[in-house]
Amino acid sequence: MRAPNLCDLHIHTFYSDGRASPDEVLRHAASVGLTTVAITDHDNTRGTREALALAAQSSPAPAPGSVALLVAGSTIELIPAIEFTCRWDACASPEGNQNIDVLGYFVNLDDPAFQETEKSALNDLWQRVNDCCARLTAAGYPVTLEEVLVENPRYPGAVQITFTLRRKGYAEDWNTAFALFLPYWKQVCPSSLAIDQAIAAIQAAGGVAVLAHPVTVKCGADEWLQAGQLTALVEMGLDGLEVYHYRLDAQARAHFVALARQFDLLVTGGSDEHGWRPGFPRMGSQPVTPEMVQALRVRSLERWSQK
Repeated sequence: MRAPNLCDLHIHTFYSDGRASPDEVLRHAASVGLTTVAITDHDNTRGTREALALAAQSSPAPAPGSVALLVAGSTIELIPAIEFTCRWDACASPEGNQNIDVLGYFVNLDDPAFQETEKSALNDLWQRVNDCCARLTAAGYPVTLEEVLVENPRYPGAVQITFTLRRKGYAEDWNTAFALFLPYWKQVCPSSLAIDQAIAAIQAAGGVAVLAHPVTVKCGADEWLQAGQLTALVEMGLDGLEVYHYRLDAQARAHFVALARQFDLLVTGGSDEHGWRPGFPRMGSQPVTPEMVQALRVRSLERWSQK
């Protein structure tokens, strides 16, 4: 079955909270006819780096950092990317601490400052997971970081903690285990990486910074981000909004498209595929066009030309 669209700019591997390897992701992308993909693992680019090592380069890179890969007889442009977990101190959620995700596209993987930010963000995640394990243990659900790493030795995250709680018999199914996990995760301090730092790190590496699934960002009593709140992110240098995402219905998309036009922000999208359901059902499902990819490319080239 072929994907209805050609591009997917939001995919996870087992280097964060996805199930599949980079090789599996690329092979499925090729099988459904995708021409452009971005592996956007949380707080690290190991999935992209492994993908680059697995596949043979078949043509010159369309932009600094991107590579045309030959995968199972098909050519796919791989955009080096990341999804940073960060905090926005000025944006208070009614539910308390919240983490906010910022996607970075066309980043220079060899930039030393970017590598340092990536390393720091990943180390911070491990510390927060360890903190969550301690809180669960104190509440009568003993679990250790080492037990979480049994689920995935590459990355300990919310998915892995939830699987661990179920494996240890504290919950009968995924939903119950996640409901058990969530209150303790909310007690953990938010990411040490501030959103302005994430945007700056992406752009300093020649990349383009996009707010991921903006419908999930809650500020005060507002259901969705409003123009006044988005102004602060634009002043930080935000380049775009991920409008085409399964969490945004038609009304939400219209709202964020209007904001993107008001602030002259790029519009992007992606499936946010994690591969937990058989067949990668979300991959290629969002209407992400080559024109959206080209707009990201142009913005990146402009940034590179200023270096």
